[in-house]
Amino acid sequence: MSKNTKKPSHIVGIGASAGGLEALQALFLELPTDLDIAYVVIQHLSSDFKSMMAELLTKYTEMPIHQAVEGEEIQPNTVTLMPPGKLIRVVECKIYLSDLPPDNRVNLPINEFFRSLAEDLQNHAIGVILSGTGSDGSRGAQALKEVGAMVIAQAPDEAKFDGMPLNAINTGSVDFISNIDEMADQIRNFINHPLLSNHGKHFRYHLSENEDVLNQILDLVHEQTELDFKAYKESTVARRIEHRMSINNIKSLPEYYDYLIKNSKEIELIKQDLLIGVTQFFRDQEVWDFVYKKVIIPIVLSKTSEDPIRIWCACCSTGEEAFTIAMLFRAAMEELNVERAVKVFASDIDQSAVGFAANGVYPSSIATEIPSALFSPNFNQTADGNYQVSKELRSMVVFATHNLIQDPPFSNMDMVSCRNALIYLQNPAQQKAMAFFHFAIRLNGFLLLGSAETTGNFDSYFDAFDGRYRVYKKTKDIRIPVRAIANNGLKSKTYQPKALPQYIARNVKSLDSSRKVKIGYDALFEEFAPPTLIFNKKLALVYTYGDTSLFTKKIQAGLVTNDVADILEPDIVSHAISAAHQVLRENCSVLLQDTFKLPNEKGEQTPWSIKCFSFPDRDNDDEKLVALSFLSKETYVARRADAEYSLEQQVKNRVSELDYALIECQKLYRETLEDLDTTREELQSSNEELMAANEELQSTNEELQSVNEELYTVNSEYQQKILELTSINNDLENLLKATRLAVLFLDKDLRIRRFTDAVKDYLNVIEFDIDRKIFDLTFKFDFPGLNELISKVNETGKPNTKIYDITSDRHIEISISPYQLETYNNGVMVSIKERVMQSD
Repeated sequence: MSKNTKKPSHIVGIGASAGGLEALQALFLELPTDLDIAYVVIQHLSSDFKSMMAELLTKYTEMPIHQAVEGEEIQPNTVTLMPPGKLIRVVECKIYLSDLPPDNRVNLPINEFFRSLAEDLQNHAIGVILSGTGSDGSRGAQALKEVGAMVIAQAPDEAKFDGMPLNAINTGSVDFISNIDEMADQIRNFINHPLLSNHGKHFRYHLSENEDVLNQILDLVHEQTELDFKAYKESTVARRIEHRMSINNIKSLPEYYDYLIKNSKEIELIKQDLLIGVTQFFRDQEVWDFVYKKVIIPIVLSKTSEDPIRIWCACCSTGEEAFTIAMLFRAAMEELNVERAVKVFASDIDQSAVGFAANGVYPSSIATEIPSALFSPNFNQTADGNYQVSKELRSMVVFATHNLIQDPPFSNMDMVSCRNALIYLQNPAQQKAMAFFHFAIRLNGFLLLGSAETTGNFDSYFDAFDGRYRVYKKTKDIRIPVRAIANNGLKSKTYQPKALPQYIARNVKSLDSSRKVKIGYDALFEEFAPPTLIFNKKLALVYTYGDTSLFTKKIQAGLVTNDVADILEPDIVSHAISAAHQVLRENCSVLLQDTFKLPNEKGEQTPWSIKCFSFPDRDNDDEKLVALSFLSKETYVARRADAEYSLEQQVKNRVSELDYALIECQKLYRETLEDLDTTREELQSSNEELMAANEELQSTNEELQSVNEELYTVNSEYQQKILELTSINNDLENLLKATRLAVLFLDKDLRIRRFTDAVKDYLNVIEFDIDRKIFDLTFKFDFPGLNELISKVNETGKPNTKIYDITSDRHIEISISPYQLETYNNGVMVSIKERVMQSD
């Protein structure tokens, strides 16, 4: 192969296994040879057999084909094959080979190559997954997806074996599910996209000129999916949109915006691209080794069997990291021979990813990611070859859909893990997340971040437990001031992180504080308006007016809520709730006279009344707000209300209300018991059906194992037969060479199937002429009528011999015989030999 300094613009990694030979031949027949890109073919090859892939593919492409050599530079317009028994990687466009690990239970070379290709080429890489069994390539496809590369999978209905394409498709990382004849055009469109040249600089310039269109695209995605991606870094959003534009062969942002409006499916696809759901079990193994020894074991030792251990795995994607943590805690308890109540709370914004994680079923390729000692106790193989987490491990993990920077955080966590998620967010959103983590972690708890992440401005609130592995510890339980959280820097007009004191409130709409206030409004309100609390229809506090400290409790230790029962003094709560319920139920105003007494400035007990009324929410007319005003007779005389009650009437009304509520609760209790009985019977019936189905599955599994053993035996027999046939073939080839017989084999279309070297003395033929018609070649001597004679023997199946006089003393005898398989003709065999004529 000629060497040059030019590097390929893209590298196409092609993964194939069982049934992949036909797919590879069809693909290279379609692929152009002048795209200045390189192709690397990765297969499942045994080191016990010599690969003949180069010879098998030579007929289908004019590009040079060779086996990979350690350290060689990948050349454009070439095909490189993976050697048998090796793993292949690419670094800086150079090939690096390694032996298979001795303890490797599953050989997954496609995953290994795709991962290295993603790291080296980024979005100038292309992954193609063809026919094959198992799940090799699916994890590699996710790695390619993360960097914006293109991934193509062969259509399962076209693939001879659909295991590899289907597993890749199920990851959600495949851009195209195509037949072989479509792949060449998809590759050509991707590499020739005008905005992808010069490592994305053209696209960044194009993006700066169309920033308004970018915001419209994000608004459209927000409207359709309820996910706001304006908190993401611009580079991240640009890379994902650039990828989707190149996949769809769209040249400009305005054109892509129009495409989104017309194609709702594309909005879902770009949402999945932006969510960047890429993970794996024990990602960065050395990090987890450190965390196990220095974090997990100390946490287990510091607890008793009655103390719960709470872990929050934020941005868990499809659950691999959450189950990794659970496995390590389970291993620690077994090592220390103790029992602990461990609960891992795993959350992610992607509902489909959370659903996948909750099922706990993963492809067989995970066997290479999990240490052997932890794999068998925690996973069970399913009938289709995948692996499902055990019931014990699954019971340790709780999955939930959760927005990291908008929803309230979890609390009292011994450890929080959020790896490789903050790097995609803008700085204000990162700080909001860090504030949530600080709130969630209990004193002396741990925070685990990704390799490229730090605590940033929050280094004074977290101690660096180990900077190398990004493990931090909360050693001081101090409150984070609001000024520590940046509220600027986001280009979004719709997304603004809430201030820290508000994060305990759930979906409370803030009142508009930006309106201009009339002169003296605050002073007049403070002087004449009574202390008032504003609640929503769920009786959760949303705003206060005046000094309400006399009527509200001090903040207690523990979880803080804004419910009316937790805010008001105990003597006032029951009256306030009763009045609020009546106001909401009857849409009237209520005045509770002389409800309680408080000392005035002179120390005298002064009676206070409560007035309750409702009004519509200014931002939402369908929502009601409830006002609870506290009135003193010394300072204010209330207007008349629709319903007025003395203290004695208030007590009677409260007793009647409680009696009514008790009766309703008893009715609901009886109905619930009946429902529970019905549900119990249904569950018992379902359990019996599941047990029967389980028995059937076990029986089926035994049958499949038996079939598998039979197939393995048949396969061994075939291998032995191949060895015998190879030996016979070698014997025949050596016989023909030794005897110098000139023999030419033609198929039924009279194309050259093979020939011996001695034929070259009579026919102008070379190795490249294999599969060409005999009529396209010329003989070195004049053999009149020979072509017609060959055609006649091929048609009739009757042998014929003819002698040609070349000179007076040189004669050539050509024998033409039918090439028969059992009872039918499958071509002809032409033998040529010199004939010695005896003189009279």
